[in-house]
Amino acid sequence: MRSHWSRFVLAGLLPAFLLGPPAAGAQRLDPIIYTLKFPAPDTHVADVVATIPTGKAATVELMIPVWSPGYYVQEDYVRRLHQFVARGPTGDSLRVEQPQPNRWRVTTRGAATITLTYELECSRPTVTGNSVVADYAVINGAPTFVTLVESTRRMHEVHIELPAQWHQTATSLAGASDRKPNDYVATSYDELVDSPIIIGNIRMHRFVVAGSTHYLADIGDIPATYNGDTAAAKLEKIARANARFWGGLPFRKYVFLNVFRQGGGGLEHLNSTLLTSNPRTETGTSLRWLDYVAHEYFHAENVKRFRPVELGPFDYEHAPRTAGLWLAEGVTSYYGDLLVSRSGVSSIQDFLSTLSAAITAVQNRPGRLVQTLEQASLGIFATGGSGVGGNAGQTVSYYDKGQVVGWVLDARIQHASNGRKTMDDFMRLGMKRYGGAHGYTPDNLVALASELAGTDLTEFMRKTLRSTEELDYTEALDWFGLRFAASTDPTKAWNLEVRPDATPAQQVRFKTLAGKYPGM
Repeated sequence: MRSHWSRFVLAGLLPAFLLGPPAAGAQRLDPIIYTLKFPAPDTHVADVVATIPTGKAATVELMIPVWSPGYYVQEDYVRRLHQFVARGPTGDSLRVEQPQPNRWRVTTRGAATITLTYELECSRPTVTGNSVVADYAVINGAPTFVTLVESTRRMHEVHIELPAQWHQTATSLAGASDRKPNDYVATSYDELVDSPIIIGNIRMHRFVVAGSTHYLADIGDIPATYNGDTAAAKLEKIARANARFWGGLPFRKYVFLNVFRQGGGGLEHLNSTLLTSNPRTETGTSLRWLDYVAHEYFHAENVKRFRPVELGPFDYEHAPRTAGLWLAEGVTSYYGDLLVSRSGVSSIQDFLSTLSAAITAVQNRPGRLVQTLEQASLGIFATGGSGVGGNAGQTVSYYDKGQVVGWVLDARIQHASNGRKTMDDFMRLGMKRYGGAHGYTPDNLVALASELAGTDLTEFMRKTLRSTEELDYTEALDWFGLRFAASTDPTKAWNLEVRPDATPAQQVRFKTLAGKYPGM
């Protein structure tokens, strides 16, 4: 059966920077329209036809990005784009120059619209690459859509022509006005880039949380061990925990684009996430998979709405530098694990185990004494890997250390405020002040933490974020009634456990932190 998405306009649900500047007449700009074709999927190629309005300018400048938001690696997308041709309304070839590798300048001869055709090599099964195989396609925005170089907001439409053997598409984009099931519209280029599409034969699972319709869209080499209905039921509980945490959800539609294929990793997007799942063993119930999906889902708020000031509006031709990835990524890991626990999908002991693993990873990495947490964030485009891997002797992971800092900062805020405020309040107040168009700076975060703690945390944040001094776990252990298990094995020396002599107050604090929400 063909998939037919609900139709709605996302205005009011997007961060203000995605809606673009309120320039006069911006809404009247003609859209750029792309048609995607897959004439022979076995060849790993997609054909793109793009209709580009010119405003009758003598020349137009076009570009394709050099990086994808959320994946902090500069990539050479243009290398996989071939046979670029521009034509006028009568089919006549137009002059094309390439002033820089990712840009084209087209002489329009005064035409109101021009047509671009180009071929995409789709053989990169990664979170930012395009992949076309016999059974399905995964299309990411940045390596696919050539657009005008302009500062005003413009609608972009995507029309997808399916091969006979494929029957469905899935994306978080809203349906186009023609109401055809495989035609979509983005309110801006930012939204288009942030909305991947999967195409093929999809197993769809649906649930509704806080007025938002969620889809778990499974595709690829789905293993016999996997049960999509069970996975969706668990994700529904996690979504409910998120809605409770934030006081609602910022979208009417969210899609888990779950691709079973070799590789790894997932990438957050505005109203969706692109997941890579194990095609041999995944069940949809493993704690590792659920924590991983919960991390990407939490990103819909933390980084997509509540974000470092440098991460929007996006400059797709120049990589940003931000000191805030410890919060955007590391604290997302902290809350991804916490909300899986609070949802009742996992246990308090599971949360302790995942936090222990993060502490162990930090303490067994010599680079923690060489690189600060903010330096790890600021230098990520230079070190590569988007925060994963790297030289363990010279670098620290903002994922692992950021996760641990989330817990340590949580304890500091709670202790200093005598339990009146928590890291939850930090996130919610941060969202209120710095979500959408605003963005935060490092100094904003110090001030926010200090305000909630009721005391100046400037020195605490300096030591934690801007120095290579060892993290001090004493306060967090004491506040939550925990300890490190005694062991001479360095892989176990940082395993957390509840103290046998934990006081009732300490037990309540820890259960409040990681325990199941009442009624869930």
